[in-house]
Amino acid sequence: MLATALLVFLAALIPVQDDETVKDFKKFFRKSKDPVERVELILSLEDIESSAVTKVMLPILKGKSEAEAQAALRIISALKEVESRAPMLSILEDGKPAGTVAMIAQAVAQNRWKEFQPLLLPHMNHKSSDVRLWVTTALGRLGDPLSIEVIAKMAEKDPEPMVRVAAIDSLALIGNTKKELAGPVLVRALQDEHLSVATAACLALRTVRVIEAIPPLLELRESGEGRILQMIYPTLIELTDLNLRDDPATWRNWWERAKLQGYQLPSDEDVLKRRAAREEENKAYRFPDAESAFVGIQTTSKRIMFVIDVSGSMKDEVIDKDAFRERGFESFEKLDIVREELRRTIEGLEEGVFFNIISFASSIYPWKKKMVKANALNRKSAISWVDKLRPLGGEGSTDTGRTNTYAALLAGLAVRDGKSFKGPVSGAVSKKIPGAPDTLFFLSDGEPTVGELVEVEDIRNSITHINQFRRTVIHTIGIGDFQKRFFVHLSRENNGVFVDLGR
Repeated sequence: MLATALLVFLAALIPVQDDETVKDFKKFFRKSKDPVERVELILSLEDIESSAVTKVMLPILKGKSEAEAQAALRIISALKEVESRAPMLSILEDGKPAGTVAMIAQAVAQNRWKEFQPLLLPHMNHKSSDVRLWVTTALGRLGDPLSIEVIAKMAEKDPEPMVRVAAIDSLALIGNTKKELAGPVLVRALQDEHLSVATAACLALRTVRVIEAIPPLLELRESGEGRILQMIYPTLIELTDLNLRDDPATWRNWWERAKLQGYQLPSDEDVLKRRAAREEENKAYRFPDAESAFVGIQTTSKRIMFVIDVSGSMKDEVIDKDAFRERGFESFEKLDIVREELRRTIEGLEEGVFFNIISFASSIYPWKKKMVKANALNRKSAISWVDKLRPLGGEGSTDTGRTNTYAALLAGLAVRDGKSFKGPVSGAVSKKIPGAPDTLFFLSDGEPTVGELVEVEDIRNSITHINQFRRTVIHTIGIGDFQKRFFVHLSRENNGVFVDLGR
């Protein structure tokens, strides 16, 4: 009843006449066959505040062109007035077409449009995983406490791990309103078979603090493996407000004594008072038990992808030779330096680690078709392959030696491999991709010069969007002259570290 009344009210506010610019758009968009021009025509409506804009964008949201759909999403996301957004309400109420509903829910999540909140909850069990993911995300960001029970069930029962991640993220935002319901779900999610779900739960427990999380966190710290080990220590600090050292035996001994003495967690208010100081301490913390390291970045990850730039500029020598000489390098060609760093890392990989290497210039060149175990044979094979890497391009062949950053990052995330699709580019982020890494090291020396996306902000936004619920850690490494701001933001938005190797 509430949704219907809202629709009737807003429908009365929709202007009868289309804006003249919208009329021109419909005329020229229908005639255009050029994909680039069609996207530009869509973006030309960005500054128009009208329900007519929404009406012409809705069919594009469900179209076959991903680029056009994303452009249309950008247009509707920019609408500020409730009246302008009204045509989307009937789509969301009907729940179809699924692709359009997912895109509208994504816009609601990004912009926190309150008028859509009553229409979201019925779609929590939608057959489309994309719809479930974005509806769950939107309800969490809108702060809807009435949805906690359904979201909690999705965090445990949804068949898609990315949807479970989204549900856990929403519980982190609203779970404190019903901590007795959200807390146990987050604790059980620590044992989820998918690392992205377990790590999301570990992070969420820093906000939804329950004492029941302490024993399973201690067990994970003692017997678990992979990237989640790096997250447990800060979570224990957030839970207890104790600054014990990162040693499993120390925490176990404390807990055995504390539970006998009836230990209770400090209140959220008490923890907040000292959070700033604790965050500064955590920044200086290093993980001494990291099993792998590349250019000084340590990780406990068990699934690592190295993505290495071999474009033509990698044959250039670094400028600050003295600095590299002091670090033990004898050759100053950029790719020679990278090869030496990569050899050291591969030699030090433990056998329990799975890894792969991708080199890239204008195209993508993987070492293996899939990630392989870091046993003696594979390490030897990988080092041999790395030793043969050479900068591509040169006189008369510059097309092969350009920098396709976007394709390289997609391949590193296992979204695309070469020319074949391994999953959707930016529309459906709800699907877990088999064989994907949980940590990616991306090394390059220059700006993107070729590829589907070349502007660094477009690349960063797309990769961060794709990785939003997959939670692959992306570390970025630059050598020589490069887009430092792009590297810094890409790593920061994907829970990674940026390293400047030097010029």
